[in-house]
Amino acid sequence: MKSLTFLGSAIGALLLALAAVQASPPLPASSESQPALAISTQIAATSDAELESESDTTPIRGANIGGVFLIEPFIKPSLFDQFLSRNKADIPVDEWTLTVALGKVEAKRQLEEHWDTFVTRDHLETMAESGINWIRIPIGYWAFNLTDDEPYVDGQVPYIERLLEWSRDIGLKVELDLHGAPGSQNGYDNSGRRGVPEWLHSRINVDRTLDALAKMTQMAADWSDVVYGIQILNEPSRWKWAVKDIFAFYNEAYDLVRSIAPDVLFMIHDTFLGPNEWPTLVSPRWTQALMDTHIYQMFDSYMVTMNETAHIDMVAKMAEDITKFDKSNIGVVVGEFSAATHDCTKYINGLGRGSRWEGTLEGIADHPLCPFPTCSCTGDYGSNYTEYSTHYKRFLRSYVDAQLAIYDQELAGWFFWNFRTEGAPEWNYILGVEQGWIPSFPRTAWPKLNESNAIVFEDAPTFRTASEAGGSRYQFTKSLHGIATTLGITAVTTCCILLSL
Repeated sequence: MKSLTFLGSAIGALLLALAAVQASPPLPASSESQPALAISTQIAATSDAELESESDTTPIRGANIGGVFLIEPFIKPSLFDQFLSRNKADIPVDEWTLTVALGKVEAKRQLEEHWDTFVTRDHLETMAESGINWIRIPIGYWAFNLTDDEPYVDGQVPYIERLLEWSRDIGLKVELDLHGAPGSQNGYDNSGRRGVPEWLHSRINVDRTLDALAKMTQMAADWSDVVYGIQILNEPSRWKWAVKDIFAFYNEAYDLVRSIAPDVLFMIHDTFLGPNEWPTLVSPRWTQALMDTHIYQMFDSYMVTMNETAHIDMVAKMAEDITKFDKSNIGVVVGEFSAATHDCTKYINGLGRGSRWEGTLEGIADHPLCPFPTCSCTGDYGSNYTEYSTHYKRFLRSYVDAQLAIYDQELAGWFFWNFRTEGAPEWNYILGVEQGWIPSFPRTAWPKLNESNAIVFEDAPTFRTASEAGGSRYQFTKSLHGIATTLGITAVTTCCILLSL
């Protein structure tokens, strides 16, 4: 079976572009050129007697399963809206205060229903059909290490393992992500507790973090044919902690993870440092390591004021030093990004905090910061995607294409945030593919069948170390036996992103 390689010729590019038309749902007809990710598929078959190994350079194409095992208000506002009749000071703003407000018994009831229903096997199947080959599962530490004096409830593990079982059946690889640490590593609601972070102020917090990480890594070891990556901690903030202290934790976590799962991908967050400073977070002794960076353009008062062309241009500017690091050090995965360029999304800045767009974000914006004379979180910038104009949907597609042109082709890959939401369309991967502002790719996730049916095992992807920088790109090795499989590669046309502004 031949190795799939990038088609660099003009003929290859034309074939890729034709395939892209079939791969993604169309947007409304327009006389203007539409940017597209060019996508090609190839069918390859082997006989039952054949056993071949194939390497391809298919990147990580993932979606986050966020807001399930660590609740975020903007992903599922209804869990918090049940308290809106209370005084503002008594309305919960994160999972800690949500469980305080509900009490242990009712919190367990409501959250078990949420864990059971918010993500389903059908969601994973749908994403695999659109080209997703990885999922990232954010998990709060309290799923593994909960003390009696904390209001959180546990019981998430059976539901996480059900996700792993579905992923095994479908053929998705999984990254387990420790998304919240004791004391909060950043003070954001996405850590489980909004407010002043206390994480590194206490060795007890660090030890509990490592205990949760050890149990999560043991889960990875137990599900080694499904879990390929461990993110040791999401978004520890360099604004809160000295970089040298975060790096010390990373080193301690590395030794712990490698003692349990020697081959799993070891994934660290950039702590919001600029790419030129990332080498301070990386040890040359690490193997199978990736840098995780999160790229957004709406959590900044200047970027919110930019017009659509500027947002698209900013994608390449923000990625320039990232791609340099990727080529000279460990690989980089964009662990979070979205289609949004505004902060109108309900609760996106935190419950009760307002927006830069309308000038209502407490302590940040005292006047509207959108790029228009009138700033309103309605229409194209509201929560009802059926009210989006054709122009805005075309912009969303152009903006996503501009991001994927880099994340999919020049880095180790990406995870869209999020797989779905209750009412945040630009953050909803499944909806975006359905509506056409997120492109589809050929399916590359396939179930691992038993030997009589033939796909026997899929080896872990191999990434270079920092000391091997400049070597081969990322290799994902598969063993195939007795099946016909569809494999895909991508190229990107970057010459014609046209917008009518």
